[in-house]
Amino acid sequence: MNDRALDSPELSPLERLVLECALARNTGDNPRLREQADAATVSTRTLSGVGFMTKLVVPGAFAVPGAPADETLPRVFGSHPDLPAGAEFVLQVTAGRLNTIEAFCFEGIWPRDESLFRLEAGP
Repeated sequence: MNDRALDSPELSPLERLVLECALARNTGDNPRLREQADAATVSTRTLSGVGFMTKLVVPGAFAVPGAPADETLPRVFGSHPDLPAGAEFVLQVTAGRLNTIEAFCFEGIWPRDESLFRLEAGP
């Protein structure tokens, strides 16, 4: 489907970009979550044809004490030449740890060349 290996424990360039964009704000636990993002690897990656879901693994040393049990960070929106309606990326945090990146396009199929995405953080 694209150039990234499905069985690779490394985050793809797009996954890294989504993390950077979602964590760009200097609020709350974002500095600690940025440290987690630097150390995160991939547990599983599932491609659906209209997006993907990546489960993350964060080493225990990077936990955020006293963090809320669950939260969804501000959404990230993406534009791509092959997606007239764009795409959305959602970053889930569970028990203070980065957990999942979910991506989906609003219409069409997920593009082969993910390097053409341009991202911006939502409100």
